[in-house]
Amino acid sequence: MGIFGDMEKTKDAKVVLGRRIRSLRNLKGWTQQKLGEEADVNYKFVGEIERGQQNPSFVILVKIADALEADLPELFRFKQEELSRKEVEREIVNIGKSISDKSLKEILSVLRVLYPVR
Repeated sequence: MGIFGDMEKTKDAKVVLGRRIRSLRNLKGWTQQKLGEEADVNYKFVGEIERGQQNPSFVILVKIADALEADLPELFRFKQEELSRKEVEREIVNIGKSISDKSLKEILSVLRVLYPVR
């Protein structure tokens, strides 16, 4: 048995990796095509990676991480990709408790712009 166990776990790992790359790409506001251009990778291949259909090589992962201005280990920080809504809310509250009042107010201002209450 390998590091992920059986084939199903390997498939799940590729899906989670793809979701993480998509999440980082979306944070930059990029399309798959833009990430492909920046990483010198075909955008269709980027899409296949994001859908968990491809197993990218180490070299491709380095190119994607560099393009996203992320450390390579950041691509493998899956925790936030698997959190439930309740866990996300708890994480946000914990972060809020650890930062200054000024920073918290700045974050609230940004959130109000991005997500106006209707």
